[in-house]
Amino acid sequence: MDYSSTFVSSNYASTPMRAQQAEIILARFMPPSSSHSDVPVHLSTYTPGEDFGRLAKLAKEFGLARIRNQKKQIRKGIPKLAITNGQQQQQQQQPSHDSQPALRYIFSGYSIWLELEQQEIDNNGVGDLEFAVKEAADEFHLGGAIPAPHVTALYGITTIETDEEAINIFRNDVVKAITNRAEKVRKESTGNSGKLWPDLAATGIIVGAEYDGVNGGEMDMAWTEISFATSPEHESLISELYDIFYRRDATRLAAANASLTDEKKEEYPPRSQPWVPHLSICYDNPEGFGTILTRQSFEDFLKNKCPTLAAAAESSDSTVKLTRAVSGVSLWNTAGTMADWKCLDRFEFDCVTP
Repeated sequence: MDYSSTFVSSNYASTPMRAQQAEIILARFMPPSSSHSDVPVHLSTYTPGEDFGRLAKLAKEFGLARIRNQKKQIRKGIPKLAITNGQQQQQQQQPSHDSQPALRYIFSGYSIWLELEQQEIDNNGVGDLEFAVKEAADEFHLGGAIPAPHVTALYGITTIETDEEAINIFRNDVVKAITNRAEKVRKESTGNSGKLWPDLAATGIIVGAEYDGVNGGEMDMAWTEISFATSPEHESLISELYDIFYRRDATRLAAANASLTDEKKEEYPPRSQPWVPHLSICYDNPEGFGTILTRQSFEDFLKNKCPTLAAAAESSDSTVKLTRAVSGVSLWNTAGTMADWKCLDRFEFDCVTP
């Protein structure tokens, strides 16, 4: 699971020409879609070639599309196109070694993040995942690094009015839901006995981009990620968290519905789409896709700079590339630009005795 000053106007976003141009631009760099998947049903995951609308689907899944009051934004510039032999092609720009502009997108609401175990922790207490997000910003000359490595459980929660309310819900309802589930698992002695959150299995990498108003897109951004599989255990936990913020409390539900039009006021339905767990390594403005952020450059980065994560990019027959345990869960205020994000609270699993 939003940037600041350079976005798409609603009129321009809806024009057929804009949609056609964006499709051409993105299609040049999109990995070919897979016609089949070897991933077992219980490890269903997001696969390359399905990048369009991924972020939009996540936003809609958690109600963002229905309750946010997004400011109208105007793009300062769009990718330049040249017509050659009747076909439009992007004028490739050589990446500059100067830092790119900061991510412009304006995010919203509160978010629940999963924090993964870190390996190869150095003398300064920096682990391999924290190193990866900071080094990626330097490697690709981006305008900023992701504040902390994470896998988003819920993003864009806007049914909460204040930080204090969010913290109270997190410390009581969220922590209780996680610990109660773990206690139930321990009693049933299943495969993940003793774990407060099931491990995450990496299945590959994705380098993608999305344009607001194109193919259902609601965000203007490019990104790199390590993709993980979901499972029935994961889905159950995510649904429990979703219900806490969107369905369980009548007051919060009424607040969520207050911003809807009269004909659309209704209770938030149960989750219907599977969770799409992923560890984002870096974000950039969408024009960086294909020029700065490419699949090859990301693979090279993982291989040369992040050896503990390099297996995620390997082309092998193995469904699971690597596995990481979840070490904790944190609450973030993710309203505003990425630079505005702030951690409000954290529940570290090592403080709980199995």
